[in-house]
Amino acid sequence: MIVIVGAGLAGLSTAYHLAGVPYRLYERESEVGGLCRSYRKDGFTFDYTGHLLHFRQPAIRTLVEQLLAAKLHQHSRKSFVYSHQTYTEYPFQVNTHGLPPEVVQECLMGFITTLLQPASTIDQKDRSFKQWILSNLGEGMAKHFMVPFNEKLWKVSLDELTSDWVSWLVPKPELKDVVNGALGIKNKAFGYNPSFLYPAADGIRVLPESFLPGITSVTNNIELIEVDTKRRHATFRNRCSGTSVTEHYESLVSTIPVPELVRRCLDLPAPLKTAAEGLRWVSVYNLNMAVAREQVSDKHWLYFPEPEFPFYRVGFPMNFSPSLGRPGCSSMYVEISHRPMEHQPVDQLVAQARAGLEQAGILRPSDDMVVSDLKDLHYAYVYFDRHRARAIPAILSELERRGIYSIGRYGRWEHTSMEDAIGQGKQLAERLRLEQNHAMSA
Repeated sequence: MIVIVGAGLAGLSTAYHLAGVPYRLYERESEVGGLCRSYRKDGFTFDYTGHLLHFRQPAIRTLVEQLLAAKLHQHSRKSFVYSHQTYTEYPFQVNTHGLPPEVVQECLMGFITTLLQPASTIDQKDRSFKQWILSNLGEGMAKHFMVPFNEKLWKVSLDELTSDWVSWLVPKPELKDVVNGALGIKNKAFGYNPSFLYPAADGIRVLPESFLPGITSVTNNIELIEVDTKRRHATFRNRCSGTSVTEHYESLVSTIPVPELVRRCLDLPAPLKTAAEGLRWVSVYNLNMAVAREQVSDKHWLYFPEPEFPFYRVGFPMNFSPSLGRPGCSSMYVEISHRPMEHQPVDQLVAQARAGLEQAGILRPSDDMVVSDLKDLHYAYVYFDRHRARAIPAILSELERRGIYSIGRYGRWEHTSMEDAIGQGKQLAERLRLEQNHAMSA
């Protein structure tokens, strides 16, 4: 028996691709999807913050398009950075035109300096995120966007973070792209998501739910309590009735955060438990708001690097799909990161967010707020730091030695996309099917 813990995209994909192999899928929430969920409130549909589909793997794109049939619409990205009281297109490094001339000059000259410097003698894996920014983008871009934005998001000095996760998210541009961007010449899209797909209705929830017809066994409202890895027993508790059940497994697939999984494994070596406790992450307040005025912005989402704004990103769901809100209104998701054990009162967060949105000219003092609802995403973005680089390979290796496969963004403790989660589930399911077939034929 294969036991799968967590019905987010990685867990759902694993179950979906195990067709014909006995498994049980358990989910602690009342619905599937993990953070890839949507909810309705007062006539509006909100995702658990922004979830947009962009693909690098043809096989996963084909799968998702088959699952969702004609339910996806393609959009050309309308994403901007708001700084120096003006909007510049995202990504910042190739779109500095329109900023104050001295800022454009600093960014351009700083980038040129990186091209003239000798290659760094620091090993790629040892470079901090800040060192990566300075050596790849230069001091101007570091000063005016990359450092303030990322320190606002991560809530730590960028010297504490490694750079081994950055390259696919923040590609280094060519000189001609930076020069063209400084002059306002646009001749190509840039970045990993110049276009994206999004459901035509009902929010991102339709993606995880599309796996359900191909899944034979999913039990909701049941939470993993403990794992005896030697006997291969996993104990679960029903969150509604309080009753417990113990499953014997041949393989356990876990998609829950690594620290949560290791804490539940009774018999892992103490050094691994200590290592898991040292893993760090940042939490995010996902403040969902709506006002009684249509089209407060024509953008998809915006970045805010400057410290006077409490949020680092704001998005506009009804610009992805008008069906996500009421006629004559606009909806927004506002993202404010915080350290996991630090919290602010909801009314204070709403007041700060509204003040910042008014300062940016998105909202007006006269706007009638019709929805303000907070979701606190405890596990949002994991830290790639030096401790993670040492701890995660050792933890995942020992878990696998005991028949436990930890996958997904939080299961592998990495910064990956919805596509990656689906792909990891598919890849693991195919591996487990093959192993079972070999065992049966031996």
